Amino acid sequence: MNKTDTIIFMSAYETTKYSKSRQIFRKTSTLSTLLDKHHLSYILKDNKLISSKGALELCAEYDYIQQSTAFSFSTINEKSDIDNFEGIIKQTGSCIKLLHAQSVLSDPVYFNIDFIISMDQFLVYIGERAFQIDPVIFSLNRALIIAFEVIDFETDNPLKKDDVLGKLGNYNLLTVNGYQYFGEASITTANNKISEIIYNNISSFFSEMTGKKFVPEDYSFIHNTLVLSNDIDDIAGYFCKLIGTKEIPSPLVNISTTENYQYYPQDGSCVITKYNSDDVSLPLYNGILFEAIKMYVYLTQIINLEITSDANKVMRNDLYLENLFFAPHVPIETHNLLNYVYKTNSFQHHKEATRLKISYMTAENDSKKSRNGVLLNILLYIVSLIGAIGTLDTLEDQLSIPFEYSFSVVILIFLVLGIVWGIIEWHQNKRF
Repeated sequence: MNKTDTIIFMSAYETTKYSKSRQIFRKTSTLSTLLDKHHLSYILKDNKLISSKGALELCAEYDYIQQSTAFSFSTINEKSDIDNFEGIIKQTGSCIKLLHAQSVLSDPVYFNIDFIISMDQFLVYIGERAFQIDPVIFSLNRALIIAFEVIDFETDNPLKKDDVLGKLGNYNLLTVNGYQYFGEASITTANNKISEIIYNNISSFFSEMTGKKFVPEDYSFIHNTLVLSNDIDDIAGYFCKLIGTKEIPSPLVNISTTENYQYYPQDGSCVITKYNSDDVSLPLYNGILFEAIKMYVYLTQIINLEITSDANKVMRNDLYLENLFFAPHVPIETHNLLNYVYKTNSFQHHKEATRLKISYMTAENDSKKSRNGVLLNILLYIVSLIGAIGTLDTLEDQLSIPFEYSFSVVILIFLVLGIVWGIIEWHQNKRF
């Protein structure tokens, strides 16, 4: 096994459409039953770790001198024995490391981890080969972040840097024939990508928690590949092989501010190198958090571009996204990442597309208001004409003006004024 290579495939999902159940009363399962049904060991939210065995409280103490965070668990129920949770606590290693990365690198006001879910390892079958999937799942600003490592089940070796080149090596894109959890006798037939299997499982879990009152119908997503390797000499050349292009999309920049590692982000991927291979946790979980932030920014832009009917919402989302780049309480390394993402071609293209979309939607709204104004004026025109005709009987009785003459004059006047008004409106809004 090449200990210097760690490959993490990542995806960000956000549900954009829900359907509401018409059934008012629906029986819901207990939380422990749902956790077991969906192969989830625990869910950590608001410093509460909930598992099928019970609940624990997470306590975090940050040492500003050592710049480290100490985490500890305690039982919520005084009658519970902490020793009964020993197996669950041992599974929280990735959770604790991710929370530590967040405490050091991000401002929870701008980039907040809503919850972390531990999902069981499972097997996927792609072609004739079987692979073990080790997932890490968490929510960043309500976007579901899915990260997983792929291990060759036959050799028990994780994929190396040269195993993931191009589309054929991108396990975010490969379709799975079937999947199977450890301990299950049968294989579940599938025609999904690995991240879709995980997303569907988590979405189903939350849907069943609400008694299926809200069922996800549509979502937006984005993929990413995180490569950690000390055996890459030509970073730009490797990026080209990794994403299958002749040249890298954005300039090659090392955003790291320490000697612990070198961090090179790109659109849809990143490479971390020059790190201590005996302590891969620091660059790994820093990389997972950074790539989650990067994906969240891109995903927010994509979702905003998909909005078609609410210009105010598009503008609010655009202002919110711009505000994220001014997060004040983050270290220089995080600022470097945000500045890099802001300057990438992908972000700028999406930003320009959003600007054009806002301009178009504003023009459309103005056009609708103009059309509504025209219809209102036509209605007033008709009412005024009817009112004018209604007064002709009075003129005939009081002034002895024949109804036929006065009617002809009124029609002529309204006709001329109507033609003049119509020409003016046509020039002001030719689309009408």
